[in-house]
Amino acid sequence: MSFQIQIAPLSHFEVIRLIDTSNKAVVEICTKGALLNSWQAVAHHKTLQLIEGNDFSKGWGNFEHNGFRGGKMSPFSCRLENGEYSMQETTYKIEKFYHEKHALHGILYDAVFTIQSTETDANGASVNLKFHYEGNDKGFPFPYSLLIKWQLHKNNIITVETIITNLSNSDIPMMDGWHPYFKIGETINDCFVTLNSMGKVEYNEMLIPTGEMLQENEFETSKKIGSAHLDNCYCIAQKSNACIVENEWYQLVVQPLLNYPYLQLYTPADRKSIAIENLSGIPNCFNNKIGLQIMKPHQNLVLKTSYQFIIK
Repeated sequence: MSFQIQIAPLSHFEVIRLIDTSNKAVVEICTKGALLNSWQAVAHHKTLQLIEGNDFSKGWGNFEHNGFRGGKMSPFSCRLENGEYSMQETTYKIEKFYHEKHALHGILYDAVFTIQSTETDANGASVNLKFHYEGNDKGFPFPYSLLIKWQLHKNNIITVETIITNLSNSDIPMMDGWHPYFKIGETINDCFVTLNSMGKVEYNEMLIPTGEMLQENEFETSKKIGSAHLDNCYCIAQKSNACIVENEWYQLVVQPLLNYPYLQLYTPADRKSIAIENLSGIPNCFNNKIGLQIMKPHQNLVLKTSYQFIIK
């Protein structure tokens, strides 16, 4: 069988390695945050690192200030204005991480998940990770669970499925997202982007959505990134190859499969990678309601996306 799984301790959590021995692809998933921290592929007789991950050799470190690389954003993604929202005539204020005056990237990005199961067969290798949130943050006192399945398939394809279950006896607001940083070559300046977009979210100067959608097709055809700074949220058309980032030799395809109708693109200052963030709603959706999911007691919400690396 060409697929293998290895599990090893790292600091106070574990790393799961999903391996395809047929093409030497290796994916590393951390139980802390359930995040994708490394993706190695072999192309043109050399090993490539496709993820700008984190150095966890000495523990969690400065994860938040290093850009939440790979983070699971739950129960909200990106910015929540002033960290506040109202639900059923009650106002809540998030206690977790703030950037300037806005809460950022949810409250479970550093949760330690348990390994529920692993599986290998002729078609792939997978791991199921679970976390039960008990409502500890006063800004989100609603218990719910996350079940996350990472799978490495043939042909350098990764899928990740998230199942959210409302464990409370009341309705709860929910948004879900991922925050991976992808590397294609030495710099993203030399990369081209193609995006099947139906519009771009308008932001104010604090990167809070105004509620308006701009009709923009900047990446409808392949466009070089160059020195452009991106920090934009797009409404994605339900087509194949929703987002393609490529250079002369390689291509990365991001394809939302279920309940991720929005995509945020962000270029960090070092220009080594590009964050391609699947989102179930737009930033601040707890307040603007755009893409917000209201989950009934004990309801499940399933979300899924895929990443594929292609050698030209």
